[in-house]
Amino acid sequence: MKGAQKLEMTLDNLEFIRRFSMHILPKGLVRIRHFGILGSSSKLITIPLIHQELGIPIPEKEPRILEAYNPQYCSCCRKETMVSIQRLPKRGPPKTIYSAVTIQF
Repeated sequence: MKGAQKLEMTLDNLEFIRRFSMHILPKGLVRIRHFGILGSSSKLITIPLIHQELGIPIPEKEPRILEAYNPQYCSCCRKETMVSIQRLPKRGPPKTIYSAVTIQF
């Protein structure tokens, strides 16, 4: 097993083009990981069906335990050192602190 080793190999021109063209999808096709059995729109239906066909019990979801959110808590230093500088509105760009001043020469 080679792991993270990088190997070099020499290919003639046609072999390189053949290998490279295997990665190009024809027009109209999309990568399969976004569609099919594990596509985001069909996961809720297909994953239980796959478990049923394989005879594997469907694992039960563990309830999430939510902790109280503290906006002043810094996850790096683990202290309450965070300071709010500006609160952004839900839509649009942030308002500037400085107003536009026109300079006349």
